[in-house]
Amino acid sequence: MAKILFLPVICLLSVCLCGCATILNGTSQKIPVSSEPAGATVTVDSGSVYTTPVKLRLERRRDHTLVFTQDGFDAQTVNVMHVLSESVCGNTLLFGPLGWVFDMCAGTQYKLIPDKINVKLKSVARGNRE
Repeated sequence: MAKILFLPVICLLSVCLCGCATILNGTSQKIPVSSEPAGATVTVDSGSVYTTPVKLRLERRRDHTLVFTQDGFDAQTVNVMHVLSESVCGNTLLFGPLGWVFDMCAGTQYKLIPDKINVKLKSVARGNRE
């Protein structure tokens, strides 16, 4: 009999201890990234390198820097900022401070903005020709 009651109690506790933002958002966010012209190189946080168009999976708990480069075009930088998600309010109301602390530690209480990126690269400026 004790084993029968144990399982529902564990399930209930896991739902109560897990924050709403964790369930809804996860610890990362997919952001579609494109450029005009396509085929630009995008470097994320001075590390991983991708070619546009691409869907990047970025960690929610911190800001990111994307640097776009392509031969014949000026480099362009886009900052992706992490801000509090609206799910924090619902989580605090439903699960109280414990759910909020869980989401804060996991980084799931944040969302990244902008959530879509399309960069229009500018041609390298050429000197005046006479």
